[in-house]
Amino acid sequence: MLPSAGSSVTQLKAVDVDEDPLVYGIVGEEAMKYFAVESKSGIVWLRQPLDRESKSEMQVEFTVSDSEGVVKQTVNIQIGDVNDNAPFFYKQPYNVKIPEDTPVGTSVFTVNASDPDQGTGGSVLFSFQPPSPFFTIDGARGIVTVARALDYETTAAYQLTVNATDQDKLRPLSSLANLAIIITDVQDMDPIFINLPYSTNINEDSPPGYEVRKITAIDQDRGSPRGIGYTVVSGNTNSIFALDYISGSLTVNGQLDRENPLYSAGFVLTVKATELNEDRTPSAATAVTTFTILVVDKNDNAPQFNNSEYRVRITELAQVGFALPLFILVEDKDEGPNSMFQVFLTGNNSDHFTISPTSVQGRADIRVRVAVPLDFETIRSYSFSLYANESLLEHVGFARVFIDLINENDNRPVFSMALYNISLPESTASGTSLVRIQVS
Repeated sequence: MLPSAGSSVTQLKAVDVDEDPLVYGIVGEEAMKYFAVESKSGIVWLRQPLDRESKSEMQVEFTVSDSEGVVKQTVNIQIGDVNDNAPFFYKQPYNVKIPEDTPVGTSVFTVNASDPDQGTGGSVLFSFQPPSPFFTIDGARGIVTVARALDYETTAAYQLTVNATDQDKLRPLSSLANLAIIITDVQDMDPIFINLPYSTNINEDSPPGYEVRKITAIDQDRGSPRGIGYTVVSGNTNSIFALDYISGSLTVNGQLDRENPLYSAGFVLTVKATELNEDRTPSAATAVTTFTILVVDKNDNAPQFNNSEYRVRITELAQVGFALPLFILVEDKDEGPNSMFQVFLTGNNSDHFTISPTSVQGRADIRVRVAVPLDFETIRSYSFSLYANESLLEHVGFARVFIDLINENDNRPVFSMALYNISLPESTASGTSLVRIQVS
């Protein structure tokens, strides 16, 4: 136990054969600073605590006197060690920077602490409080080692508390120090697209320069992110779209037409994002995604017949309901409601025929049928118009239909008169012309 001020240290003993009273004393300023002696009893006591780490040995001169004179005696005082000092860290707080790709098992720092006490009281043991799953520390040497793979994007810094404890079993003392381990980023991750999924619809009348959408990717190495370059790898039929290399803006680069078979099913663009080096050259870090674009129909097509005119010859004996041998195809290349239209005949005597269907969506084969009995002797030929009309006035399909009738032997001979009456005298000479009979 550490002696405190006022504690008795020892007792001086002297003998006077004359049995005179003895007086004890102490000599020297330094000795008197730490020690005092009872003049009569010779008991030596401490004026203030001692510190072995400051002075481990002292030479103290004591005196004893009687009526006859003074005797001096030097006493060598050894100051024993007591575990009264906690370990001391040097140059704290501690800060160290290491890259995130530092291999497991690498020593990254050494904590330095000492204890001026002796024996187990001066032997220091290091530990983390609380323990760290990512770093270990050598208990005896204070060497800090990476214990698990690091990732800047997950944790950019670790604040560790180092505990230095002496190994005195009865009275252990300890000190704490902060160790900040800063993780620096390295380029070890590919870029990643954000704002996914990339899918949109655009009108087929979108003009060149129209921005479809902005594509965005970021460098996952957040400590020192690099710029991104964007390119279209595949799916850009006829280069109909343009992708800005730096901004990622995707724009229309040509004339879209949903009715074009190359574009009607839409586009599936494969887009690549490439991290750029400081000199803007592409690096090996890339990412790929798809961008689906559907082209929305606009009502920009009028119905069209497969021919501008149709000609046919049929017998005048064709029955009502007879379908004329005409191949009439009408089509609106738009889709859905945009491809709906009406078909009708117009012109002189067009009511002698019917058509079907009259309401069409998309495309249809138009059948022309006989609506009334035909008669070559009455009308020998027909000429009328065939229309396909949309709701938009300017969207009209037009064709001409010409029908010629074939004359058939369908009429008996007819006399010009049903009854011929003749009156003549009996003296009429042979060979006389009596009447002209006409038949057709």
